[in-house]
Amino acid sequence: MITTISPLRRAAVTLVLTGATVLGAVAIAPAAFADDTAVVTEQAPVTEAAPSDAPVAPEVVAPEVVVPEATAPVVEQAPAPAPVVAPPLVVIGKDGKPVKQPKVCTDKDQKEYDAKLAKANQQAAPLLKAAAQLRDASAVVRAQIARMTSAQARVAQALAAVGDMAASKLEAQAQGIVAKVGGIGCIVVTAPGGRF
Repeated sequence: MITTISPLRRAAVTLVLTGATVLGAVAIAPAAFADDTAVVTEQAPVTEAAPSDAPVAPEVVAPEVVVPEATAPVVEQAPAPAPVVAPPLVVIGKDGKPVKQPKVCTDKDQKEYDAKLAKANQQAAPLLKAAAQLRDASAVVRAQIARMTSAQARVAQALAAVGDMAASKLEAQAQGIVAKVGGIGCIVVTAPGGRF
């Protein structure tokens, strides 16, 4: 080695040569051909001792160079699709609140409803019969108005109107009795293809 170079320049040249060697090693041996388990380290070249009259330069140690391991590209599998779960059907009413799902009728519900309806119809039957009799009587009175005097005709017409009004009240009362039973309160499911 040249002894006329100052110790500082010598250290700089050593560092440059070490860096060039490291860069060359990395450029020549790509990561794909590198050994997976080997760690490459290089040592600094040995320099001669400086003459005793010159100041002693500190010893330069080359840094360790670690070549990254060659790894195959990681391919992530697409996650399995989540199962599709249909949310429960929620119907919102006019008031903005959810509406409850209707109840399906059982045989017991149907029998109870039929019994209540039969009892209401039995109570309403005499009222409807009386209303029909009143309407028939009013019709008979109106048919005889043509043979009556004008005073008798006015009285007969009034009686027929009262009879019709009473018949209407009896019919309304009978309808009220049946209406109290209300609906069945559940949905009657029919067989597919059956009649409603």
